[in-house]
Amino acid sequence: MNIERNDSWNEDNDFLSGALRDAADKIPGGEVDDLHISFGVVRDRVRRRRAAKIGSLAGVSLVLVGGIAFGATQTPLLRSDDSVLPGEARSSFMTPGPDDSASDSATQAPEPSPGRSPAQDDIEFGYTPSWLADLGLGLECGMPVSDLTSTAAGWSVAAAGDMYARVSNYGGVSSPTWSMAATVQRGDGSLDVHPTVVWSQDGVVVDLGVNVFGAPGSQVGPLIASGDGAVEAQVRVASTCIPTESEGRDIFETSLPDGEYEVQVIAFPEVSAGQWEMTVSEPVAVQLDGTGAHSATGTRGGAATIEPLAPDENELTRFVLDRTTDWVLAQQEQSDYSSAGPARVTAQCESVNAGDSVPFEIVVPSTQDVVDSGSVQCDATQQVTTIEVPDVDSEVLDLRLGAVPDGVARFEAVLAPGGGGGGDPAADCSASGLTMEYDPARSPSEGASTTARAIVDAALDCDSGRLVDLATVYPTELMVTAEPAEDFFALPEGEEQHYRTLVALLAGTGGAFNGGEGTANRTVVWPRVVAEEFRDSDEAWQEVVDAGLLTQEQADAERADETFGYTGMRIAIDESGAWRYYSATP
Repeated sequence: MNIERNDSWNEDNDFLSGALRDAADKIPGGEVDDLHISFGVVRDRVRRRRAAKIGSLAGVSLVLVGGIAFGATQTPLLRSDDSVLPGEARSSFMTPGPDDSASDSATQAPEPSPGRSPAQDDIEFGYTPSWLADLGLGLECGMPVSDLTSTAAGWSVAAAGDMYARVSNYGGVSSPTWSMAATVQRGDGSLDVHPTVVWSQDGVVVDLGVNVFGAPGSQVGPLIASGDGAVEAQVRVASTCIPTESEGRDIFETSLPDGEYEVQVIAFPEVSAGQWEMTVSEPVAVQLDGTGAHSATGTRGGAATIEPLAPDENELTRFVLDRTTDWVLAQQEQSDYSSAGPARVTAQCESVNAGDSVPFEIVVPSTQDVVDSGSVQCDATQQVTTIEVPDVDSEVLDLRLGAVPDGVARFEAVLAPGGGGGGDPAADCSASGLTMEYDPARSPSEGASTTARAIVDAALDCDSGRLVDLATVYPTELMVTAEPAEDFFALPEGEEQHYRTLVALLAGTGGAFNGGEGTANRTVVWPRVVAEEFRDSDEAWQEVVDAGLLTQEQADAERADETFGYTGMRIAIDESGAWRYYSATP
């Protein structure tokens, strides 16, 4: 619809007032009074528009709202060939009168324009969903993105994570919903509804978002970036700017065409009682295709070598984040309800940056209670964490990620019942699936090397009995508390992940002599950065990071500490092969 912009609001107001009232006087009966009243309502609504939008939007409001009011009376004014304003055609989503034919050009969708994108060809220019019209913010379908500006002083919003899907898959029926994380800088007033997402293509707005006022509620933490204080912005992979042909031109919401778009998060703070403003984020590139909506990878991620986690017929929740292509796949699929008792999280992560890790939380959606939390090292190995699920009244559980480093290429996690019922013990062992191998050349002592290899083999096999034997044949100190070996290596494992740590230490780092030659306390210690000789070795510190024992930031901080240096887990084996200790302190 081409709207003629007028320089003077007062002139337009006077012109329309006279034209409409003159038309009203020609209508018989009580319809005259109805028409005069309708004009007053229209005029008042338009006056509530923002001053910055009056010149460009006031005419639209009068014609569209006025047209709807007159449609029921079937006046000659709107059924004539003459438009209300010069060059102005009747809106194509108005209900036609009984004399209108199906071929009436005023009720047909506009012909595709050579300069328009596919989405723009389908949208109803100038239409505003009722929930937005009531806010008086000047938002309408087909508006230029350049006019989509913040009006809430002191407020700002930003997209804070990849777009993702929640998929409910109960009884084989999938039902996806889409969201993304957003961070909000608050000003005066309050934000009592979720942010939503506006879609645009080639600089034109093609969808104005979800009616977040229809179901206000608490601000739910998003599935990605939940650890950053972000809230969930609701996304509709469709448009209320596109009429549904099969239901009639006055019914809106249909699928957006596949293609590339930009999305912007928009939040509606209530700055004073009954007055809402808006704050709008910078645009984010999104692709829409047959599998859903995907944010752009950009420079993140890269190729991945890990195989997808095997399906578990009893799994409750599965989360996949894949950044190995130009467009991100991020999806949580929930397949069953949880019950009280032990469960396990099997996860794996791969990153282009050594030492990256991804924190996660298991959350009860209805209460936002955190059942348990942990962190997955991005070393391309499977890691298992055992948790205890409280009584959640047969509810599904969210698996939410905290801050995801840019270098992460792929992350997967599966939550499933575990820890009892005769399951496979290896499935509850943190070394299950590790591919690291022990290299004898990394030990300066043959006797210590023999025992180190035996420990690695037992840990990789998740053989608790063998590890207990190796720890009890010599007076081995397991942690500072000297916990019994039978309890220490019991399966299913706790969150300490000792099996995985043993392999990372002995197969991922080099060993070095610690203590004077010929002394009773002389041992080979892993990692070698513990030994005085390698305390300031770049290579030794990098081994610790590459093995996943510390992140790069943690390693830098510990290296700078001249008093303690490396404070992580370590193993010491003497030259005769006696396993002396496995502890964070010697």
